[in-house]
Amino acid sequence: MLDDITTGNTKKDGRDFSFWFVGRIEKWCKENNIPFDAKRYGLRNTDDIEIKWGIYKKGELRDVWASSSDKTAMSILIRGDFTFIFRKTDNHEERREVRLINEGDYAIWREDLEHTWRMDKDSEILTLRW
Repeated sequence: MLDDITTGNTKKDGRDFSFWFVGRIEKWCKENNIPFDAKRYGLRNTDDIEIKWGIYKKGELRDVWASSSDKTAMSILIRGDFTFIFRKTDNHEERREVRLINEGDYAIWREDLEHTWRMDKDSEILTLRW
């Protein structure tokens, strides 16, 4: 029972998977040629939810649109100034910007939308997908 506890550090544990530290770790290991160790990854390896602790620098931007999926996502601003740009996959002209500027601001979206983002300040974001 006490073995069912996993601890770690989001920044360190997400280093190999673009800041994602909980989720389909066994799959991500295979995709990145990293040996999978069930004991090492513990309860972080799950198909139920994915969690990312994103750390970004002022001026950083995602210049490629994130593709759509069948998931729902939520990003919560820990600190900084983070702007999402969303668009429909079948209508690239229709866009919506969502700016997170106060600690705790969040956006929830169905990932049938494509998105990109930019940093107006150094930022940290907690993102969940399910």
